[in-house]
Amino acid sequence: MKIFVLTGPTGVGKTEVAIALARRFGTELISADSRQVYTWLDIGTAKPDEKLRSGVRIHMIDMVEPNRIYSAADYSRDATAVMRRLLRERKRLIVVGGSGLYIRALFQPFFETPKPSKELRQRLESQSTVELYQKLKGLDPERALHLHPHDRQRIMRALEIHELTGKTMTELARESRKQSEFLPVYAVLTMPRSLLRAQLNARFDTMMKAGLLDEVRRLKDAGFGNDTYVANAYGYAELLAFLDKKISLEKAAQIAKAKTRAYARRQLTWCRSLKGAHWFEYTNTKDTAAKLVPILAGVLKLTRT
Repeated sequence: MKIFVLTGPTGVGKTEVAIALARRFGTELISADSRQVYTWLDIGTAKPDEKLRSGVRIHMIDMVEPNRIYSAADYSRDATAVMRRLLRERKRLIVVGGSGLYIRALFQPFFETPKPSKELRQRLESQSTVELYQKLKGLDPERALHLHPHDRQRIMRALEIHELTGKTMTELARESRKQSEFLPVYAVLTMPRSLLRAQLNARFDTMMKAGLLDEVRRLKDAGFGNDTYVANAYGYAELLAFLDKKISLEKAAQIAKAKTRAYARRQLTWCRSLKGAHWFEYTNTKDTAAKLVPILAGVLKLTRT
């Protein structure tokens, strides 16, 4: 079964284009965003609001609270179940998002992983996130590429699996012969680097004006602070540091913007690894969606659009 997948770097306009296509073709959307799966994280994840998603059903957002780890394996399991149900109901669907790890897990299901080791985890906990990430880069650079350098929990899990099995997660994934029942057809949105950089900087400023700092303050007051996913999410982590009086607000914004740009570069690197992907330069929502219509129609096996 072929599935249309719309991906690309953060801030490029994927969600708006996917919603435009969903309205045209009557499809539902499967989000592949590792930040939007969390409740409470709305402004800083650019989660589509009620007005934007009006008339379009989006699955796989607001799945868990920020004090829970929601792994790529969890996503693959839950998203696959949703996709199977929609197809049984003869509904059309589009996968949209920029989380390469989630998308890869969906179409290249994970191998069975060993149970966590309490003793090993305690040993890893004694090291800084920077130390752990550098170690992972040396052992498994491909896995490290797909993780945020401050995603302490997933970095530790990758190192833990290596110590318990003697193999990296990348090696184990390649050895696994389990295949997905779905065949992705990728469309990648992009834009000139300078334009994307400016857009990401402006988007963070817009988020701040929309109340991102208040959102982070509410998360902190609700107990979702430094021991939760919030401390790993760019934008949120830096504003948490500001609220903890560790850095200035200006510095927090500067770091958040830099991390967001770095994340976009990593996403583009992953997108370049997608064989047979169709690349499109984003101009505006309407025109960009129009460019994708023939490919999506082909995947949906439609003769008229």
